[in-house]
Amino acid sequence: MEWFVAPHLLEYVQGDLHEAFHKQVAQVGLAHARRDYVWAVLNCLTPFFAKRRKVEPNYSHDNVYAKPLFTDMLSNYLTIAFRNLWRHKAFTAINIIGLAVGLATCLLIVLFVLHELSYDRYHTHAERLYRMTLHTRLGEKDINYAYSAEPAGPALLRDYPGVEAITRLRDDGDFLVKNGQETFKEGHVAFVDSNFFSVFSIPLLKGHKASVLVEPKTLVLTQTTARKYFGQADPIGKTLSVGNLGVFRVTGVCADVPSNTHFHYDLFGSFPSVNQGVKWLASGAYTYVLLRDGYSVRKVEAQSQGFLRKYMATEIKEFLGIDLAEFLQKGNRIGFGFQPVTAIHLYSDLDDEIEANGDIKYVYIFSVIALFILLLACINFMNLSTAGSAGRAKEVGIRKVMGSVKTQLVSQFLIESVLLTLLALLLALGLVMLLLPGFNALAGKQFTLREIVNGQMLPSAVLACLVIGLLSGSYPAFVLSSFKPITVLNGKSQAGLRSGWLRPMLVTGQFVVSIGILIATIVANQQLRFMQNKKVGFDKEQVLVLHDTHVLGAKLNAFKAELAKLSSVGQVTLAGFLPAGASKQSQDGILIKNGSRTAAYTTKSYFIDENYLPTLGMHLTQGRNFSKAFPSDHSAVLLNEAAVRAYSFKSPIGQQISITGDGSEASKHTYTVVGVVKDFHFESMHQRIAPLVMFYGGDNSQLALRIQTDNIPELLATIEQRWKAETGNPFAYSFLNERFNSMYQSEQRIGQLFGVFAGLAVLISCLGLFGLAAFTTHQRTKEIGVRKVLGASVSSIVTLLLTHYLKLILIAMVIASPIAGYTMSQWLGDFAYRIEIDWWVFALAGGLAISVAILTISYQAIKAALMNPVKSLRTE
Repeated sequence: MEWFVAPHLLEYVQGDLHEAFHKQVAQVGLAHARRDYVWAVLNCLTPFFAKRRKVEPNYSHDNVYAKPLFTDMLSNYLTIAFRNLWRHKAFTAINIIGLAVGLATCLLIVLFVLHELSYDRYHTHAERLYRMTLHTRLGEKDINYAYSAEPAGPALLRDYPGVEAITRLRDDGDFLVKNGQETFKEGHVAFVDSNFFSVFSIPLLKGHKASVLVEPKTLVLTQTTARKYFGQADPIGKTLSVGNLGVFRVTGVCADVPSNTHFHYDLFGSFPSVNQGVKWLASGAYTYVLLRDGYSVRKVEAQSQGFLRKYMATEIKEFLGIDLAEFLQKGNRIGFGFQPVTAIHLYSDLDDEIEANGDIKYVYIFSVIALFILLLACINFMNLSTAGSAGRAKEVGIRKVMGSVKTQLVSQFLIESVLLTLLALLLALGLVMLLLPGFNALAGKQFTLREIVNGQMLPSAVLACLVIGLLSGSYPAFVLSSFKPITVLNGKSQAGLRSGWLRPMLVTGQFVVSIGILIATIVANQQLRFMQNKKVGFDKEQVLVLHDTHVLGAKLNAFKAELAKLSSVGQVTLAGFLPAGASKQSQDGILIKNGSRTAAYTTKSYFIDENYLPTLGMHLTQGRNFSKAFPSDHSAVLLNEAAVRAYSFKSPIGQQISITGDGSEASKHTYTVVGVVKDFHFESMHQRIAPLVMFYGGDNSQLALRIQTDNIPELLATIEQRWKAETGNPFAYSFLNERFNSMYQSEQRIGQLFGVFAGLAVLISCLGLFGLAAFTTHQRTKEIGVRKVLGASVSSIVTLLLTHYLKLILIAMVIASPIAGYTMSQWLGDFAYRIEIDWWVFALAGGLAISVAILTISYQAIKAALMNPVKSLRTE
């Protein structure tokens, strides 16, 4: 501020203002006149008004503050702000970069959170739309299904006037779809009721809602799928061959299903095109219910419980051989639930979900992380602002001597702070553009910058920056502006600013957050490695899976035998059911007879051949494997150890189980247990290993090959050549270990995101620490010089400068460890198989934070310690 009080500048302006000042003293008094005089001086000193000009004072008592104009005052504030920021370029850059990184991270996370919360809210009647679910208890085990009995929806519409409409959806797996000579594998095919597009707000671009899916063998394509098959031609009336269901006629084209929907299909076939189940206990479909305005879902749920007695009692007798009273007396139950469609994505975790859902816990976690990252950036910003303000105490004193009032000084500091935050926001938007592709890959989304610029996000971000700027600038603004000029000019205020409690508390808060996120990252990655490396009961390495082998038909066994002859192939098995993602798992009603006791169970079942266990490296603990040498094995089963425990078999070999099938006599069979398979994980480790019954008769949809070669490309080329010679269809394959890892894709993303956020948190903390250390060492330059003159070594001075910050980090470690430990224990509670959090996790996180802090501070500390003491003592 030397230019502010330079005598020649005062002389420059006093010539014009001196006479006006004395006239105004006579008119309005000394105090008001002095204020006008100071404003005029500031106006003349502003670079935007560099040329000398006369200020015409207003002698009206009611308008003494009319000069200078507001624009002149704002111009002056901005000029001083830019000069001050430019004078401390490095300090300003650190402050802006730290806040920009925090804002960019926060914007990305908010984008993710808002998208997760928006699922299925775009439907016109979303608040009245529910999914009907099925909840059963058989054999002391609760099973909750995302679907419902196929006849349940029509019965609900027929029996209860509060239901306005129902629509059903069936997912029957993958299909090979042919258009002329072209064949595509479609994994997103649904068969829906004719009113599907009236209930769900997916725009129909061609065709009429009321008629597109009324007739059997009709099809609606999404816009992208229509282009894939027919290009720019009109697809209406054209035909496609869908698997073994025959030829379908295209009757409509709909918009692509929005990303924020709990299902994503490319082809919608008419519901009558597939075999409809008429049994309540042997058929299922995803059923959606649209209630009338004002009708309570609780009322419908209560009324639907009458279905058990009205429609299902007869089938219970037919399937299980017991009447309803006995069924209920044994503790069994069957009931229905109703989920709001808007809650499915984040709150539903039922068996047989259409696709993997999100989790509200992760929304909470990421929201908290966004808040913490932004808080870190704000703490960093405030820390550096308060540190920088200490050097401006004399400027404030001189201004007050010249007549500046508190409101003017507060305005100056707040404008500087807000200006910094707005510059940081501009940089943050640039960072978002750079980081968005990588963030999309991590989060599995397809966000664009348009989603930030449009809507409410950008105005909200600007408002947030204004608030951050005002809050961050409030401390130096109000504290400094309250100093008495004589105290400031004597230099007594600086010690107070340096020794306050605020800055150490802010530094500690920063590292509490940083260490907490580091602990979370380490735990998440430990759990992920545990799941991937845990012994899962089968050998998932070197297993090649060929898809869609059912198209071989009668040629399948010959093709399988041909592959088994390859020197690079050890074993080949029919593997429609695999213990690693994307495998079918059927559910059957099973009657278990154990002595005089008969109990009903709903269990998972596999169909395998005699090569399945050796190909996948599974082991028997009792009995024998299936074998072609035993023709009776078509009436035999293998159980896993969990099934033996659940069915209370002390000697399982030779025990009998009965399958109820669809309730008809032809579908009921009795099987004999011939072997027990050692437990293996055929589901995610979120669940404990469930009972499993394995029947003889492999499913023909996939082949699994145990390969014995390092030259995998050559083997794949050989198999593909033989495949195309036999089928002419696309060749599709995968590896079992990759499919297994894909089961934990969500956890992998969480671990990666935690790692990124931890890195950003540490980066922001260290940026602030670097700037703070630089400012602190600069303030203590004379003290360091005195210590060196008195004999202090470089190492002792470096230790002195480091000790203060290391104490704060240790305090942060003590605070962060129990909080992060408890939070991650709650997260691990979702896994049936989990790690224990060891003490070294906390030590490692704290050690990393301390190491990074030492590296950050050491440069400034060593630089100050090596300075020539003569030069240090001359520093003012």
